[in-house]
This record gives sequence, C-alpha cells and structure tokens, in this order.
Amino acid sequence: MSDQAEIEAFFDAYVTHWNARDFDAVADCYGAPASFVLPGGAVSLPDAAAKVAMLKDLFAQMEADGFSHTTLGPVTARSCGPDTVVADVPNVRRWRADGSLMEEIDGHYILQRQDGIWRAMVAVICTPGWRG
Repeated sequence: MSDQAEIEAFFDAYVTHWNARDFDAVADCYGAPASFVLPGGAVSLPDAAAKVAMLKDLFAQMEADGFSHTTLGPVTARSCGPDTVVADVPNVRRWRADGSLMEEIDGHYILQRQDGIWRAMVAVICTPGWRG
C-alpha cells in the first residue's frame, strides 16, 4: 500500500473514532508527545492521559454548541523522509445535530510511522482559504 493510501486509511479510522467519541482510540492516533498548533496557541501533550483529557474538554464544549459529527475533505499525503509524511486535510467540517455547519477548518499534520503504525506527531489548524 502506498503512503497516500495508508494515510487516507489512517484519517478514515481517525474520523470514525472521533465521531464515535472513542477518546482512547483518537489519542492512540497521536504520538507522544503530540503537538497542536491551534488558533489560541500551541499545546504539547505528553501522554495518552493528557490527550484524552483534552479531547473530553473539547467535546464537552462542542456538544454544548450542538455538535454531532465531523467530515473531512480530500487527504493529500507527501512523503518528506523515511516513514515521515506531511498530510493536508482541508475542509474539516464540524456539523451540528440540526444539520447546520458549526465550524470549518483546514488541518495539516506531520505523521511518522512507528513500529509500522502511523501516528500524528504535529497537528496545525488553519483558517480555510489561507492559501490565498
């Protein structure tokens, strides 16, 4: 399987875990530590417990706003070294239960294959259209 196909499969599994609110499985998609560059600042989470705690807080906030599920745009993966990929995931859309759009972002990830398993090491959240 090509890196592109493997990364597409990674994100298919990731969004399935995300939408199922399987916080342990989502946390396992990330390396340790995992770094997140968010609109409010950067965060580094050292282990699975910290990632799960962050996810629970995030989902509590989103569900208070009516969050239902997330959909992803097309995934593009570019190898930048042995077992390292930069993945672009535009049009990440978070939907409310009433079908209205809650939020749209672009996600950019650096993933590494560790012991045969792809894990996101860095996630960067961008405003849609940032490319101009």
